[in-house]
Amino acid sequence: MKHHSFAAALGALGLLAALLAGTPAHAQQGDISDAPADPATSTLRCLQAPASLEYPAEPRRLNLGGTVRVALAFSGPDKAPDVEVLARFGDERLVHAVRAHVAAYRLPCQASGQPTVRAVQTFLFHPQEAVPIRWSHPIEEDDPARLRAMRECLRTPAEKLQVGPSKFDRKTVSNVLTRMTFTAPDQPPQVEVLYSSTGGNTQDAFVDRIREYRLPCLAPDARPVSFLQQMVYRRNDAGRSVFKDQVTLGEFLSNIKDIRQQQVEFDFNTMHCPFTVAWKLGKPAVANHVGEVGEHDRNRAEFLSWLTGLQMDLTPERFERLLGRVVKVDVACGTLRLQPAATADATTGATTGATTP
Repeated sequence: MKHHSFAAALGALGLLAALLAGTPAHAQQGDISDAPADPATSTLRCLQAPASLEYPAEPRRLNLGGTVRVALAFSGPDKAPDVEVLARFGDERLVHAVRAHVAAYRLPCQASGQPTVRAVQTFLFHPQEAVPIRWSHPIEEDDPARLRAMRECLRTPAEKLQVGPSKFDRKTVSNVLTRMTFTAPDQPPQVEVLYSSTGGNTQDAFVDRIREYRLPCLAPDARPVSFLQQMVYRRNDAGRSVFKDQVTLGEFLSNIKDIRQQQVEFDFNTMHCPFTVAWKLGKPAVANHVGEVGEHDRNRAEFLSWLTGLQMDLTPERFERLLGRVVKVDVACGTLRLQPAATADATTGATTGATTP
């Protein structure tokens, strides 16, 4: 049976969108930490490990990001650790890269006969450098510290998900967006499908997969924890859609549906211009998210709210390829004026010339 590929992205009450092409990719390894039950907390000080984790060439070329979390068990000073994959979100080649990387780890100060030393480490793959974004309507509606801890202990199945062909899956790319809510540490989450452009075997396989997730650090009497997850079904012959990751405001507006019917006026000179905003594609499947790159300015609130309601002019297939992507929009000093007429103009920048979006 021919199987097709999928990628998963996770966020706490939000989508961890695949980042875009155009800037250098990098692989980031989090601090290695002792497993909670391990008493040998000082042994890791002598850990010998490769200086950096190499980003696999093909996922990097295709702009595929992801997260891999592993549990390591060291049984001797000259032995590679045993590896258990605790959580995987992304392409399988990222998992292989992490396994190859940690296979070179050694603990030379581990005494002969010392009990097994256990540790946990998380690896992040970003197709571009991560940029801090302050979202106008917070994606995380819970305590950030609590959610970070919950994400760190989230467990997914160790094996790769195989999705077989279905009569519903004639599209080259389709998406399933779900909300999973955990109410107990040893129980499957409740799963709500928020959007799906597939069905049959594919949607069922994704939902069944999520029901295998567990949140073991959630206290039995704690309030529920929810995450949103985007799973992307991609036929093996489906390419990646080109999407410019940073554009000017004029370029951005030229791709917005019915932009000539808008009537707005914004004076960016009152908003600490120039500045950059982040816009995450959701509509019409789910709500867009808009945020500020860098410092927050309350004077931009009305402008950001307006951006939230915009919808890109995309074919259905291109929409499926770009759902969840983030574009950074550079806003220059000047004034934006749009009127619902053929001569609607947008004046941006320090000059007085008008251009039509």
